Amino acid sequence: MKWSNRQFGEFEFLPEHVLTFPDGLIGFEQLQKYILINDEDSQPFLWLVSLEDADVSFPVIAPHAFVAKYDEEVHKKPDETMLVIVSLREKMEDSTVNLRSPIILANSMGRQVVLENDGYPFQYRFLKSASTAEKG
Repeated sequence: MKWSNRQFGEFEFLPEHVLTFPDGLIGFEQLQKYILINDEDSQPFLWLVSLEDADVSFPVIAPHAFVAKYDEEVHKKPDETMLVIVSLREKMEDSTVNLRSPIILANSMGRQVVLENDGYPFQYRFLKSASTAEKG
C-alpha cells in the first residue's frame, strides 16, 4: 500500500503494519489509522503517522528513556509496547514528552490512556538547557 504524508512524502507499507486506534488519540479522535515510521534522521524518535490525514504525524519515544521504571509503574504487559508523544520545540531544551498520557500498542491495536498518577507530567522537559547544565 502507498500513502503520501507532508513530512515523509510518498512511502509504502504493508497492511499488517497499520495500527488501529478505535478511540483515536486525544484531540484527534476522528483519526484511527496510523503507521509507525523509524526514520534514521530522527532517532531516537519514531513517528506515528496518520493514514487518514497527510498533515498529521507525532514524534514518539519509549518512556523508559526518561524514567527507568516507567513501564513497571504503569503496569505494562509483556506483549505491549509503550510510547509517549514528544512536543519538539525550536530550542531542543524546550522540548517535552507527555508522560501522563502514554500510547499503548498491542497486536496492531493502539490506545492512549491518561494516568491517574499526577507524578507524571503532561509536559516533562527531557533535556537540560545549556545554562542549567553549566550550573548543575
